[in-house]
Amino acid sequence: MIRFARPDDIPAILALIHQNNDRLLERSSEEIQALLPAFWVAEEEGEVVGCCCLEIYSRKIAEVRSLVVREDRRHHGLGRRLVQEAVNEARRREIREILTVTSEVGFFASLHFRPVLNEKYALFWSAEAEADAVAVADQDAN
Repeated sequence: MIRFARPDDIPAILALIHQNNDRLLERSSEEIQALLPAFWVAEEEGEVVGCCCLEIYSRKIAEVRSLVVREDRRHHGLGRRLVQEAVNEARRREIREILTVTSEVGFFASLHFRPVLNEKYALFWSAEAEADAVAVADQDAN
């Protein structure tokens, strides 16, 4: 069953996210509490086995975040159903675009998420990239 998350689901959501922190950004209890109106869980036999959040930034754009299904319950359609709930919520709220940052491009492509080439780019800053750029600039100056 896919349903909206409740306050008593927060520990299970935190555990799922933490177990997958190599692929997901950590969340705090406070963040999850604030996002509960747009957080869904997959529940089986009274146990939370998956979750997904639609973080809404504006009427124009939202992001699918914290999508995770417990490893032993993957490949049963739960992730797909969780994302579909997020998409349905975005439609209800008349949000025009939903983004996701993912390493599972094929999964999201199967749900009609597409790159927007020649229009928008996801750009990332990192301390390493900045240090590399400064080093190159210093070399060019000498």
